[in-house]
Amino acid sequence: MARNRNKYSRARVRAKVRRPKRRGGARWYYGALACIVIAGIAGITLSATSSETPPLAGIDPATQDFFDHWHEALGVNVCGQWLGRASTFEDVAGTTVRSGLHTHADGFIHIHPFTAADGGSNATLGRYFHNGGWDLSEDSFNVWEGPAIQPATTQWSNGDTCPAGSEMAGRKGVVKWSVDCVKRTGNPADYRLEDLRVVALAFVPKDEKIGVPSNAFETPAADSDTDNPKALNVKTCGTAGPGGTTSTSSVTTSSGTDTTTTTSTPATTTTSVSTTP
Repeated sequence: MARNRNKYSRARVRAKVRRPKRRGGARWYYGALACIVIAGIAGITLSATSSETPPLAGIDPATQDFFDHWHEALGVNVCGQWLGRASTFEDVAGTTVRSGLHTHADGFIHIHPFTAADGGSNATLGRYFHNGGWDLSEDSFNVWEGPAIQPATTQWSNGDTCPAGSEMAGRKGVVKWSVDCVKRTGNPADYRLEDLRVVALAFVPKDEKIGVPSNAFETPAADSDTDNPKALNVKTCGTAGPGGTTSTSSVTTSSGTDTTTTTSTPATTTTSVSTTP
């Protein structure tokens, strides 16, 4: 009898060894792995999308279709004087390639890229300068004109001296920049252009403020009959800085001459009208 029990016991052991393992653990493992992969892909997609904003203006990466048109005011202050506005250009400097970052001599950067080279994360202030034929970096810039006292000097670099006759004559300056009249640091060339913002560049002494560009509350020029640009209204630019203007104009009417005197700064505009019968 003992021998039979031993034989029976050995048979049970063999059956237990041959029994296939349950696969429930494997299913959980692969299910968890699939969730991790899906989450990773979603994270990468979200990260890529976030890195492209701002701006969204430009070319849709999926369809290559144009889908936006933005405007950003630009002012340049050299030694206390706001420079005149850049002349109209619509092609990349030195080429016949149409530039999606251009200006219509209105003091605004018009942002509606036609190729990926000017769209998405490539729509930067540095790219606009490149398209216009100028240069921009963290410590120097070359622009379309110099200040009235020295109009031929268009290149300004950290350590240069403000010219005699300027508001800050004899003082060494540095490159500064701001967005919506709030000082920024880093390389302005890397700044991604945005809609209805005010970007300012300056070459001024370290202890001087950049100020507010005179076009900070203006409306960009329309690109077409169907274009209806919005006026800028940036609250952080509510304090006037260097560059306010005063102008006088006269209009003749049937009853005589109305003389309208307009005194304006970037923050306020005051108009008075007198009529001569």
